[in-house]
Parts: sequence; C-alpha cells; structure tokens
Amino acid sequence: VIVLVGAYALIAKIENLNPFTSHTTITTTVVLGKLTKIEQVHVATRSYPVDVKITQSVGIIPCFLICNQMELTGSGTDDAIVDLSKLSQQDVSIDQSTKTVTVRMAAPTIGPADLNPATCSITSSHGAVNGVTQDFRNNPNGYRPLYAAAESQIHGTAQHDQELLSAGEQSTRAMLAQLLGVVGVKKVTVDFS
Repeated sequence: VIVLVGAYALIAKIENLNPFTSHTTITTTVVLGKLTKIEQVHVATRSYPVDVKITQSVGIIPCFLICNQMELTGSGTDDAIVDLSKLSQQDVSIDQSTKTVTVRMAAPTIGPADLNPATCSITSSHGAVNGVTQDFRNNPNGYRPLYAAAESQIHGTAQHDQELLSAGEQSTRAMLAQLLGVVGVKKVTVDFS
C-alpha cells in the first residue's frame, strides 16, 4: 500500500512537470467576455395581486351626478434584473491556484411591472348625469390610467419584497457559477455592493 501511494504521488508530480499536459489559465478577459456578452438578465420573478380604484370627477360637481369610478382587480409580475454589461476588470478577481473567481457587482434591481390582463377584471360605476363622460366609457383607452396605477402598485410592492431580491441574488450566483464553469472556474463568489 505504501509503495502504491508513493508511486501515485510520484506520477502526479511528474504530470505537473510535464510540459505537454494542458493547464487551464483563467483570465479576466475570458471571464468578462462571458459575462458582459449577456448584458441584462431577469434572474427572478414574482407574482403580486393588485387592487386599484380610481375616481374621475368634473371639478366641484358631486360624484353622484358626474363621475367615473373604476376598480381593477387581478395580478401581475415583476422581475429582479442584473446588468452585467457594466462589469470591468476591477470587478473581477481570479485566484489561479483554486480556480476561484470573485465578481463584484451591483445588487439586482427591480424591473418594470407587467400586468397580466388575463387575470384582471374591471368594474366601473358612473354618476347619474354622465353624458359628458360617455365618450370616456366607450373608449377602451380610457382605462389607461387604471392600468398605469395597477402597474405602479405592483412595482411598488416588488421594490419592498426582500424575498424577490434574495431570490435574484441566489439565481445570479447559480447562473454565474454555471456560466463560468464552462471556462474552468471551480468556484464563483459574488459580492453584491
């Protein structure tokens, strides 16, 4: 057994000295080339319920006479996004001996919200004398303020959702490990600043 262990150690040492064996050198250029090619990545998505009410009235006229009251209920999604296009050589550190790469980058940000029309329902009520707003009621574009308010509500909720941001960071780490594993990186550490 001792002879076999010694022989194995000798062969391993000879292989390290062999000029014909290939040694992978990981360079910052290779790492940045892999990462910056991607640019923006949606790394996590969450769905949120939404309930928005808007009242449109005419000046000081009471709402029971002339107004539109609309309510939208449904759901939508928002994403955590990372931008890899801004990485520079100062953001990447490489330890050749352990084939470990450290990437310093901005934490994921929240992208624009996406309202899911298939889950939405809109209800509206109008004042008794709504001849002035008849065009509004018959115009599907009249609901744009309602859609905008719903997307704004979803986005606001997503910005305060620590689980979405945490999932985005976790997903980013896994994605970078998989992506850089192709070029010989054994371990990736991501430092979100």
